[in-house]
Amino acid sequence: MQRLDEIVDLYLNMDTNYALMITGDWGVGKTHYFKHTLKGKISATPVFQDNSKNYRPILVSLFGLKSIEEIQSEIFLCLYPILKNAKFKLGATIGKAVAKGILHLKGLGEYSKYVEEIDINQSSLIKFEELVLCFDDLERISKNLNIEEFIGYVNTLVESENVKILIIANEGKITDQNYNALKEKVIGNSIEFIPSIGDSYDSILADKFAGFQSYKTFLEDNKEFILETFSKKTTNLRTLIFALNYFQRIYSEVNNQLFNEDNLKEKQSEVLLNLLKFTIAISIEYKVGRITFKKRNELDASSEIDWSAFLSNTNSWQGNVNNEKEKVKTERELFIEAFYTNDNFNFYNSVYDYVTGGTNFKYSSLLDELKKIYHIEENIIQPQYEVYNKLGYQSCFSLSNEEYLKTTKKMLDYAYKGSYDITLYLTVFHFATRFGNPLNLNLDRLEKAIIKGMIKGKKNYNHNHSLDFHLSIASNTEHIDHIKRIRKAALDLNNEILSDTKTEESSELEKLCYDNFEDFYKKVLDNQQSFNFDPIFSKFDADKFYSYFYNSEPSIRWEIVRLFSYRYREYPSSQLKPDIVFLQKLKDRAERRSNQLSGKNVTGFVYSELVKYLQLAIDRLNATTH
Repeated sequence: MQRLDEIVDLYLNMDTNYALMITGDWGVGKTHYFKHTLKGKISATPVFQDNSKNYRPILVSLFGLKSIEEIQSEIFLCLYPILKNAKFKLGATIGKAVAKGILHLKGLGEYSKYVEEIDINQSSLIKFEELVLCFDDLERISKNLNIEEFIGYVNTLVESENVKILIIANEGKITDQNYNALKEKVIGNSIEFIPSIGDSYDSILADKFAGFQSYKTFLEDNKEFILETFSKKTTNLRTLIFALNYFQRIYSEVNNQLFNEDNLKEKQSEVLLNLLKFTIAISIEYKVGRITFKKRNELDASSEIDWSAFLSNTNSWQGNVNNEKEKVKTERELFIEAFYTNDNFNFYNSVYDYVTGGTNFKYSSLLDELKKIYHIEENIIQPQYEVYNKLGYQSCFSLSNEEYLKTTKKMLDYAYKGSYDITLYLTVFHFATRFGNPLNLNLDRLEKAIIKGMIKGKKNYNHNHSLDFHLSIASNTEHIDHIKRIRKAALDLNNEILSDTKTEESSELEKLCYDNFEDFYKKVLDNQQSFNFDPIFSKFDADKFYSYFYNSEPSIRWEIVRLFSYRYREYPSSQLKPDIVFLQKLKDRAERRSNQLSGKNVTGFVYSELVKYLQLAIDRLNATTH
């Protein structure tokens, strides 16, 4: 900013007949810099033509102004607080220049009240040469005001009245084809605004958070962390202010309440910095329109620590992708690459909803998320996760070499016992072998021991439907062959858990069917349940089901017919194809009985309808491809 200050200072201290232009992208802090830095410097600078007075800076936003009269009105309104003091009046030339603006306004009194009289003391006059007019938002001027007319007005002021004029704009957004030709007539120098993000940051804290000392101190202490995170994707200060404003509520709630939780007191710094980084990252994505409350770009796909964030930030590899061709990165991958390279990524739904305008911030929801992230059960962080957390990328660098080795050995002891969640064993391998394999582990034996331990813990796992996605890894990951095999073992185990779960569910469903068919009927056809797409009958015993049908009351028999007619309507899911074997066996048994019965009674009709709908279901499932 020193160059800009020097140019403006030189401009004020010389005879000029032109304006200065300060140009830069939206949000980089041009207006903020004028208000909080340049304005003070201008006010302290003696007027070039009268050193007994200092310049009076006036900021006028052109945003939406439709005429020169409206601009004049804005100039007058900026001067009005001074003119309310009867001691001051406008010089004749400035009064003439803003006359239409004064007359345009109502309720402020007569024109003569504010303009020079013949016998007035000259020291009490506000003259044009005292003013430094700063016109902001030139690119946002109303279409009703021709830019040529505005440039003409500025030209009159600088040439006829020697007024000092600064124009702030984002020149790249000015679309008028005549602008460059007009600019040459009145703009003497165009200065590119290159912000000092550090100075701007300090100014923002002083301006916005001076009355909140605890929060301001926190922001000052973490300035480097905040600016490093923020500047990765933007320099828009409005976005930074937006993020810091929203985080203030989070900081206040967390600082006042969270650390009453004994198990999280020592995590205070880590928790706050994680939440701060997430808030800044989400704010940036939200303000540029890449995400909304509903459009989340799969950032919330997994609530566990994202393994891929610990590794390389190049293109990802998944087990179901057989070729090595580079694939287009997902929005989630780009987000992690931008903000979480070599760092843990946790998705905080409570913060996301708050920042994107979905809900107010709910501390209780955040607390539930933190307890899950830190594996807190019965208000205690489980010891295996206490060890694991110490090896995270924000924590491990606080360990000495000896402590790091000792903690890594403890983590492996827990891993060999199957104490960790199935999502974490790839990370365990990575933690144990990074930094050049400091324990000198045999990688083949380590891989086998980790897989063996993971299998030991099977009884503690639930099926993770997004595990394949969650365990995406980078194509150039260190020790990738070992990682791939551990990944495959985890996915195979996850599939076994799903199969076991489905078998258990099927067994419970079959029992419910025979104990209370009405509840079974409702559950199977409930659109809120997953059974519409689960081949539940593939696990049923067809002979046992037929015996149930045969021995049931007529009303239950008819409900069974209705069940099959509804479950396998036109275009059923191909996921139900495994039901075909059950349906065929049941149909064969029912058909034999139907042939023995006379079709001229209710029982015969019910059997024939059952056969009809079973055959229809078989035909539809055989024909389906989706």
